[in-house]
Amino acid sequence: MASKKILITGIDGLHVKPAGILANAAEKCTSTVEILFGSMIINCRSILNILSGNIRGGDEITVRCTGPDAEQDLLFITDLIERGLRNPAAE
Repeated sequence: MASKKILITGIDGLHVKPAGILANAAEKCTSTVEILFGSMIINCRSILNILSGNIRGGDEITVRCTGPDAEQDLLFITDLIERGLRNPAAE
């Protein structure tokens, strides 16, 4: 298991478009990818679960990866979040 705290930047937080990008990225991971926010544990493979977290800009979250490639998957997901959840295909 690997985890890292991240500050969500951007005024809008994890609204539909960045939540979709995050869910698609989590689907590519071999690890289970979760966000810990308040008392919630959010499965990142589900856009609806991400949206239900109501995570706004300025909120601090913890990303946790559990599985055989946890360190690699954590780096992939946290890098994506820290870059503002822009679509990697568009870069």
